[in-house]
Amino acid sequence: MNTKNNSNYQKENKRKSDIPFIIFLIICIPILIINLIIIIKGNMNPDKVPDVFGYKPFAVVSGSMETSINVGDLVIAKKIDSDKSLKNGDIIAFRTSDNYVVTHRIVETKDENGKRYFTTKGDNNKSNDMDPVVFDKIEGVYVTKYAKLGNFVLFIQKPVGFIIIMIIILLIGVILFMLTGKSKSRTISDDELKDFEEFKRNRNK
Repeated sequence: MNTKNNSNYQKENKRKSDIPFIIFLIICIPILIINLIIIIKGNMNPDKVPDVFGYKPFAVVSGSMETSINVGDLVIAKKIDSDKSLKNGDIIAFRTSDNYVVTHRIVETKDENGKRYFTTKGDNNKSNDMDPVVFDKIEGVYVTKYAKLGNFVLFIQKPVGFIIIMIIILLIGVILFMLTGKSKSRTISDDELKDFEEFKRNRNK
């Protein structure tokens, strides 16, 4: 085995052993950054739903939109600059008079005195919502949902939940790092042994 081939083989094995740790970082770092942004913005503006690059996450806690959106789902809504783009059939997230955020479908649109009003209804409800929705109360328009992720997001947004998740992530990271280090050490030792055996064979010729 010549030195160049051995070096390339060793580098290739190092790269392969790094893959699990790199994948772990690619997945975890964005999640942590997004969660930190949400926590910081939420504490700075408690009366507003925090957004990340214009998108807002909502955990669904009622069955009013089943089966389109189910309890425990994570809903993603996008901020809008104007209500002109909204139409009947769109799903919007909005604040109620009790300051709760609700995600319901627009069933009727009215323009009165230069202002637009939206009548909303949950797909699973028998009647329309009592109060019409104005633009100032709209948090965003529905983009997509992630099944059953809502409860997890609520948990990690709490200080205790965030700390627990951080500890778990750190433990997993340390374990992967240690396994990666052992894999590298084993590869280097094997290569060195092969070189030594080849050296002995060449010397005996």
